[in-house]
Amino acid sequence: MKLQLALVFGEHMILQQGVSIPVWGRSANNDEICVELSGVRETAIAENGEWFMKLPAMEACRKTSMSVTSKLTGEKIVFEDVAIGEVWLAGGQSNMEFIMKYDVDAPETLHGEDDEDLRYFCFPHAPFLGYLEKETCPDQGFWRKWKGEENKKFFSAVGTYMGMILRKKLDVPVGIIACNWGGTPASAWTSMEDLKGNEKLNAVLEEYEKNCSLIDFRKYYESSELPVPLPSPQQLDFEDRFMMGEDMTEFFKNFENMPMPDISVWSTYPIAPRSATRPAGLYEMMLKRVHPYAIKGFIWYQGEDDDARGWYDFYDESMVTMIRCWRKLWGEDLPFYQVELAPFEGVGITGAKAYDVMRHKQAKAAESLEDVYDVCILDAGERFNIHPRHKKLVGERLGRIVMKHSYGDESLTADCPIFEKAERNGDEIVIAINNAAEGLCAKGELKDVLLLKTDDTSLDYEYELDKERLILRGQFKDLEKISVEYCEMNYCVAVLYNSEGNPLFGFRCEV
Repeated sequence: MKLQLALVFGEHMILQQGVSIPVWGRSANNDEICVELSGVRETAIAENGEWFMKLPAMEACRKTSMSVTSKLTGEKIVFEDVAIGEVWLAGGQSNMEFIMKYDVDAPETLHGEDDEDLRYFCFPHAPFLGYLEKETCPDQGFWRKWKGEENKKFFSAVGTYMGMILRKKLDVPVGIIACNWGGTPASAWTSMEDLKGNEKLNAVLEEYEKNCSLIDFRKYYESSELPVPLPSPQQLDFEDRFMMGEDMTEFFKNFENMPMPDISVWSTYPIAPRSATRPAGLYEMMLKRVHPYAIKGFIWYQGEDDDARGWYDFYDESMVTMIRCWRKLWGEDLPFYQVELAPFEGVGITGAKAYDVMRHKQAKAAESLEDVYDVCILDAGERFNIHPRHKKLVGERLGRIVMKHSYGDESLTADCPIFEKAERNGDEIVIAINNAAEGLCAKGELKDVLLLKTDDTSLDYEYELDKERLILRGQFKDLEKISVEYCEMNYCVAVLYNSEGNPLFGFRCEV
């Protein structure tokens, strides 16, 4: 067996500063492996073809190298241009995967200054064991530097804009490891043990078992071993148009009537033993292959797929279970930053089902765990585009929140304003808002997104903003109960912001 390292190691990689650095790979049994980094040497013995070691914690640096040597075969692998700094794992589905070339600010960003200390590794999509060995992934599986448009355009837009904030504030190398896949549910990224351990997630496992009962497994496995055909020019053109936010309304209106591939083709099964969406599939095939690479924490942007599957009522349980699973895998309670769903309506079967419910479930998950944070992006959606292109707004807001909570930069008013409480006094409803900074402001027509109702009857009102208070005035004193809803809809445009330009989270209450 030849000397190998895990795929995540390579030229231009960034290693996490300030903690011990795991290094692992494969070699012949009983081989002695020596790893040297910045003059520090450690050895390990390969057992059952696998070896693992930890290098001591190191300070941030640029332009170092790592060498790995096999005593048994004499093989030597050298990685040049290695840096040590801050490393974050970017998980989720297509809005985290969304690459820079589709971003609305791409023309300016891609032609901006190079920064060789901002680097990116995208783990290849791997739906089942052996897939990577038979398929080529020319654009993934190696470290890129923020240098030259051909590299820059493949970076995750959200991860990059966050990384740029960290680079500016910390002045150390920053690496983003992408481990994400469009159109996948949270359960695909969670271990089977943890899914089975939460009875509130039984619906996920039951749907998987139901789908498996319909499969002709002989045909299924035979077809899964065939080479995956390269996308046609028409498919590539459609993907570019779709990701660039062109109006695809007519396409999706006719989606249900379009001819579908033969069901015997393995990739057309919605959830099956080799599909990316199956429970625990991507946890096993992708996340565990990155683990235990030393990282600072996780950033996450996902939820559209769980909404589409109708799994919104228990999405908080899905996220709490997944976050605990990831932390257990890394052996520590690493910080976790979650981007709430952007406003979206869509059309037909591709339309949003319950994004307002999903956002509350995301918030509930964050509230129930320590060192888990939400990022509100109610100002970054597009009515008919599930991939909103204003990712700079999202990534920079994420970066500021990360800087505040994980790096202690208290100079930043990073958190988004959030509902605290509401009180009624006669014809006034006074709503207190936390994280208002120097005060609330309105951008747009509040009555489009803030609704007052009593017994399903809409109420008119006037409003006033008084620093951290929203004051509503109307004919209220003779009403028994009034419901207040702000941005409680699939698609909306945020109206209320704090003085730092951060939008208020959606809320509902009764007074």
